Amino acid sequence: MTAATLRGPGLRVGLFTLAGAALLVLATALVGGRWFAATEPATMRFDSSVYGLQIGAPVVLRGVRVGQVSRITLAPAGPQGLEMPVTAEFDRALLAGVLGPAALERGKLLPALVPVLVRQGLVARLATQSLLTGLLYVDLDIDPARAATRAVAFDATAAMPAIPTERTQLQTLQAQLQALDLQQIGRDLAAVAAATRELLAEPQARRALVDTAAAAQALTSLAQRLDREIGPLARAADRTLAESQRTLQQWAPAAQQMAQQVAAAASQVGDAAAQVGGAAAHLGGAAAQVGSAAAQVQALATAGTPLVADLRLTASELGRSAATLREAAAEDSALRLNADRALHDLARAARSLGELGELLERHPDALL
Repeated sequence: MTAATLRGPGLRVGLFTLAGAALLVLATALVGGRWFAATEPATMRFDSSVYGLQIGAPVVLRGVRVGQVSRITLAPAGPQGLEMPVTAEFDRALLAGVLGPAALERGKLLPALVPVLVRQGLVARLATQSLLTGLLYVDLDIDPARAATRAVAFDATAAMPAIPTERTQLQTLQAQLQALDLQQIGRDLAAVAAATRELLAEPQARRALVDTAAAAQALTSLAQRLDREIGPLARAADRTLAESQRTLQQWAPAAQQMAQQVAAAASQVGDAAAQVGGAAAHLGGAAAQVGSAAAQVQALATAGTPLVADLRLTASELGRSAATLREAAAEDSALRLNADRALHDLARAARSLGELGELLERHPDALL
């Protein structure tokens, strides 16, 4: 037997051994060295394309790999359209670490951990591993807003829990863009452009454009004129204010003195009103005295003295004088009413003068 004959089978055996070792290393890398780790299956239904998702793709919960995709199949279209079932195998030890005490029942690990996570708000999304390769992976997250009393759905054929799915923001945007009727939008834009051309072709529209341009030019010129003139106007206003302040400062002592004089005049008018009231009172007293004198004269006239006729004449005259004085001093007499009106007017004038004096004392610039 020659050496070449012995070398041929040995080479083939060596190559077979190397290929088996390579497959063993690859399998070890794929399963992460967890040959005998307990797993738990679950299914997910995606309503978008799963192109780029392969068997063995990682299933990640906030950056931590908790499982891998084990099966991708097709299913009949349901009420919500065509959905793509994806089955994944989860590492129960890692899921128990996520759940903590909730994974135990009477000190033992629950037989199914995925339904507990689903009730806590577990949701699955498709994410891109690399933009260059286009490979996808399953990204899991726990949304507390979904943690309502949610019933866990089960696949009727595989009898495994189903994890709810939702689209990413990019997938939602793509779906919205796909739902847009671009042809209808193009037709609408064309119709708007045609209507605009027809409108601009009319003489009235052209005249309106010309008037608008003229108005814009007039506004521009007005703005330039205001820009030129507002500076001098502002400076003139500043000078006027400064002069007014100086004038007020000069007139302030004179205004205070005038206010004091007005207040003194008001007090004098009040005194005069009081004197007029006293005169009216004296007038009433005189009328009473004249009445009493007339009564005495009348008593003498009835006594029978030689001067009866003269006294009677005097008594009648005194009676008329007393009646006249009594009428003048009565409550409703014209003299009394005129006197009261004059007193009221004098009182109001006194109050007005007093208020004017106080105003001038507080604000001397009110004279201006």
